[in-house]
Amino acid sequence: MDFDISPEQAVEDFLAEREGEVSKASHRNYKYALEELVRFCEKNGIEQISDLHGYHLKKYKLHRRGQGIKEVTLKNNLSTLRVFLRWCEQAELVDKDFAELVQLPDLDHGERVSETILSLDRIEDILDYYYKYEYATRDHAIFQVMWHTCFRMGTAVALDLDDYVSSRNQLKVRHRPESGTPLKNGKEAERVVNIGDQVAEVLDDYIEVPRQSVTDDYGREPLFTTSYGRITLTTLRKNFYAITRPCKVIGSCPHDRDIEECDAAIRKKDASKCPSSRSPHPVRRAAITYHLNRDWPGEKISERANVSVDVLDEHYDSRSEGERAKTRKQYLDNL
Repeated sequence: MDFDISPEQAVEDFLAEREGEVSKASHRNYKYALEELVRFCEKNGIEQISDLHGYHLKKYKLHRRGQGIKEVTLKNNLSTLRVFLRWCEQAELVDKDFAELVQLPDLDHGERVSETILSLDRIEDILDYYYKYEYATRDHAIFQVMWHTCFRMGTAVALDLDDYVSSRNQLKVRHRPESGTPLKNGKEAERVVNIGDQVAEVLDDYIEVPRQSVTDDYGREPLFTTSYGRITLTTLRKNFYAITRPCKVIGSCPHDRDIEECDAAIRKKDASKCPSSRSPHPVRRAAITYHLNRDWPGEKISERANVSVDVLDEHYDSRSEGERAKTRKQYLDNL
């Protein structure tokens, strides 16, 4: 460890190496968190990365907390710091196991609950992963459709091949209880949902190549298939737990687990044991919040997601007070 490497240079080298290995969203998060570290080092006269010691790490944690960030954000920032310091260990810039001196904050129940909603960055990570490694697979197509449309699991499972009208970029949602695919709100849930060109392109490519041409027990042709017929709710749920594991998508663990020895990482059937993995419902909540933040009227989202405005406001609107205030201000500006 005789290299005269500044914190700024070490961060630049780390980001350069990780670029292309992680999604753009993850790289952006790394850069933001580590820029704060560089500023802290400059302010405290730390000229070489090897000059860092445990007391600095504790001061940095207090410094970030003193800036008024949420504990969830602080935990994520410190997790990024650990990843960076482990890279520094491998580069022999700091002592072995130095990264383990970074202590993550414990979150109370309310803060843990807030994490049940997938952030936009995590959604982007997942979509980046699919486009790069598993483009137009069945799981990619389902995830992108559910994110784009705010569909429930049962709605996605109920879709037939001819419910997708490629020429119009539309999905027809139909209640068919007599043949095994009822919708939660019955006939009232039937609707035609428009989709964007990018989603339609993924569906077209999925149908053209990997989709298995099979029928279900009722002789219908499902849109999303397995070798046995229509995909089941159980399979769909397991796939969502699997793809929402950070180690699957970005290759690192925010919970400081050894990926090679973690049951949730090694076995897909145990993916739900990962604290960061999520079922489809949080994705639906995140999708609705995303639409609201893009100034979609509640009535239009209500129609698209098939949920009443009252229920939407009470259970699905996950925007912060600041985000809601910003939207209200935009409406006032248009008066």
